[in-house]
Amino acid sequence: MQLTGHNYIAGETSAEGADTFFSVDPRSRQRGDLPFHNATAAEVDRAVAAAVAAFDEIRNYSSSRIAGLLDEIAIQIEALGDELLHCADRETGLGLPRLTGERERSTGQFRAFATLLRDAAYLRPIINSEQPGQPSIRQMQFPVGPVAIFAASNFPFAFAVAGGDTASALAAGSPVVVKAHPGHPATSEMFALAMSKAVAEQGFPAGTFSMLQGAGIDVGQWLVAHDGIEAVGFTGSLRGGRAIYDAAARRPRPVPVYAEMGSVNPVVITPGALAARADEIADGLVASVTLGTGQFCTNPGLILLQDSRASQDFITNVTEKMGEAPAGVLLNEAIAAGLESAVEQTRANPQIEVLTGGDAIADSDYFCYSNTVMQTTAAAIRADDRLQIEHFGPVTLFVVCQDEDDLRATVDALEGNLTSTIHAEADELEDIGELLHQLREKAGRVIWNGFPTGVAVVQAMQHGGPYPATTAPGTTSVGLNAIYRFMRPIAFQNVPDALLPEPLKDGNPLGILRQVDGVSTAAAL
Repeated sequence: MQLTGHNYIAGETSAEGADTFFSVDPRSRQRGDLPFHNATAAEVDRAVAAAVAAFDEIRNYSSSRIAGLLDEIAIQIEALGDELLHCADRETGLGLPRLTGERERSTGQFRAFATLLRDAAYLRPIINSEQPGQPSIRQMQFPVGPVAIFAASNFPFAFAVAGGDTASALAAGSPVVVKAHPGHPATSEMFALAMSKAVAEQGFPAGTFSMLQGAGIDVGQWLVAHDGIEAVGFTGSLRGGRAIYDAAARRPRPVPVYAEMGSVNPVVITPGALAARADEIADGLVASVTLGTGQFCTNPGLILLQDSRASQDFITNVTEKMGEAPAGVLLNEAIAAGLESAVEQTRANPQIEVLTGGDAIADSDYFCYSNTVMQTTAAAIRADDRLQIEHFGPVTLFVVCQDEDDLRATVDALEGNLTSTIHAEADELEDIGELLHQLREKAGRVIWNGFPTGVAVVQAMQHGGPYPATTAPGTTSVGLNAIYRFMRPIAFQNVPDALLPEPLKDGNPLGILRQVDGVSTAAAL
């Protein structure tokens, strides 16, 4: 495939800007040959205007027609073949096995949303019949309009140009303008080509999808500030997410930002669990911390346990295993620099002890950082919330608590996270309930005797959490419920049946389940 280094705007390539950047192979630090053009303000404006125009048409499309587009996108992604895998591997160093699985996850997301749409019950039709003193009220979900999506660095397929945010926005009936991640621009262009082909094949307006390149912050800021954008999806750092959130709030007409940002994903290990299976937990923890070189938003970065001989032996065991594990490849120079800065900030606290690692591997041919284990006290964590900073890489911090009360007080002091985990034994259940519910208040997903890395793409998944994990803890960026970030409920009061959308008509022409006066039924009224 001949790449252009151009932006994709409503089905056409565009390269109006003079400023360019290049992809970099993280395994060799070698720059690619193809220059990628940063989008201009005019190109951003054109992409959003095309999305606004497309929404005027798409808003009237049936769910089944939108499902056809989603299926076609999956087909076009698969048609890219192994060239897509090799391109992404050169830009991310993630390896072909990981990328092969991630491609299946990406196409699976589009197909799962297509299946959801073919049962229009996802529109959540609710009917309250007219009663004495009460009007007829009928409600269902509608797309919000054009959405800006920011691609992530660590998932070049599943959270990028053709990732879950894009899939859920398109499934909602909302056109998308994607800001590609500069860490994998060639991969992004390949996806943009597939997406654009799918839009054309299905006869959708060209502005249904656009993709903008950009190595700096300007393109993203212009996109978020554009009045035609109605919502934003973001996966990345706390700093980047806050900048986007604040920019959206400064607009004359603010819009919601669904940002997934920083998370340290606390893991609590009880004395009973250590006594029963310390080695097993140590192996699982090391595997989870080092998986993908620690570049997961669900990386277990904070481990809480009570002080004892068993816990100190456990920390020593984990430290040795982390030190023996080979150093992996980091995604890019920015990730490497950010990790080094975060660890340096943590090490500046005098209550931090570095047990292994704690520095960049300067003489390496690839971007990397040493597998790192640090230790501190519960009192130190409670005294300095900067110790809860995310270390995006193969790094974890042990927090040693004096006793159970000290541990509970420390859990109370934790910030919001995507996940929280507890390792405990069956004979501890009677006393563990309060701690479990404490952890529940700190995260969107609570894990029992497992590890947070690995996110199932299923309807029950909640991939969100209280700030600073996300800006919208009531939503998820993984699973089919992600669609509702880009929809909004509209109620119709006493509107004649002939003017109502089909899911709300008396006769229920779609034959779908509806909530009618508190009862779930597919019957006509």
